[in-house]
Amino acid sequence: MLKLAKNIYIDFSKSPRLTSVMLCLFCLPAVMLALTAHADDKDPFNIITGVTWQRDDNLFLVPSNFLLSPSFSRADNITTAYVGAQLDKLYSLQEFKANFTVTDYRYQNNKSLNFISKNYSAAWLWNLTPYLKGTLSADRQQALNSFQDYRSFTLATLKNVRVNQAQHFEADFSPHGVWHLLGGVTHTEATNSQFFIQQNNYSQNSLDAGVKYDFRSGNSLRLMGHERQGIYGNILDPTNLSDTGFKEAEAEALLDWLVSGKSHINLRAAYVTREHDHFSQRDYSGTVGRVDYNWMPTGKINVTFSAFSDLSSFWNLDSSFTRENTLSISPSYALSDKITMRADASIYERTFLGGGVIPSSHRVDKGESASIGIDWKLWRSLTIGGNLARSTRSSNIPGLDYNDTTAEINANLLF
Repeated sequence: MLKLAKNIYIDFSKSPRLTSVMLCLFCLPAVMLALTAHADDKDPFNIITGVTWQRDDNLFLVPSNFLLSPSFSRADNITTAYVGAQLDKLYSLQEFKANFTVTDYRYQNNKSLNFISKNYSAAWLWNLTPYLKGTLSADRQQALNSFQDYRSFTLATLKNVRVNQAQHFEADFSPHGVWHLLGGVTHTEATNSQFFIQQNNYSQNSLDAGVKYDFRSGNSLRLMGHERQGIYGNILDPTNLSDTGFKEAEAEALLDWLVSGKSHINLRAAYVTREHDHFSQRDYSGTVGRVDYNWMPTGKINVTFSAFSDLSSFWNLDSSFTRENTLSISPSYALSDKITMRADASIYERTFLGGGVIPSSHRVDKGESASIGIDWKLWRSLTIGGNLARSTRSSNIPGLDYNDTTAEINANLLF
């Protein structure tokens, strides 16, 4: 309760909306002070905060004729607020980077999905000598599993939060600055808060080794080999072909090619093989790759063309992995030094392959997505923006088609 004058009080407990307004008014001087501070992304330490409001007309990505439980709402308004800190500090030859963010997700209609995520990344870019350097890093990402694949629509299991964690060490030895000897180790973990056999819990250790060659033109070619061993977070189940572990090998080539002053290509080509400890029906192997072509015809226009093909584990009763092929284009145009328009369009085909418990249904999904947005840097510390997106999926399996439209506005503050 706040006393304004003699015998005049305001009881905030009886007026939540008034509480929010008064808090905003009380915080306004601090916000204005932050805006006048000369903080930017080049400072060694920054506080970041922001809020996003999003309207999603098909949150669960279901067909228009799908009957949801009365406990759920097909459309929702989602408010996301975050606060965090960033560090980027150079000490002699050593550089330290860190980023920690707490994000609060609030759903207006489907309140059972509310959750708070805590994400971080940290890296030590170490240099022992001018010829020997590397990176020691760790990161953690926590997010709600997409309803594109997770389809358990019960109140007890609706919210399925996935946590991905990784710790990585790599070394780069190059006595002449042309040839590089590369090596490293990586540990990754992924866990779901609910049972999700299609994208199972697992932990994995990886040994990485390779060479890199730097051309005088500024281009580079890297050849890498990876040996990985993983453990799934489930018990051995012959009935459902649920395995306990796997071994994976990958050989890849990566080309970083500066075509001209206005265009740049990143190319990755690899061959991957995964073998499981007990059930060969879950094994897969094949070629994967990605190409990104970035074109800047003027100082205001930037266009990126991308194409990739990937294999990934995805256990169903009638399949064991997927191949996804995607094409996309992402243009942006700087209307001024403060306002940028951006867009994105993509198409994909996802094929479900491999053996399973029952004969294959030969599932194939095809999808399209498009979005347009704007970012406006009001001050050095404050950026606001908006985005409108549309996505669709069609499948040869009944009940998996959907159309989804989202609209959002956001504001981000750095100080």
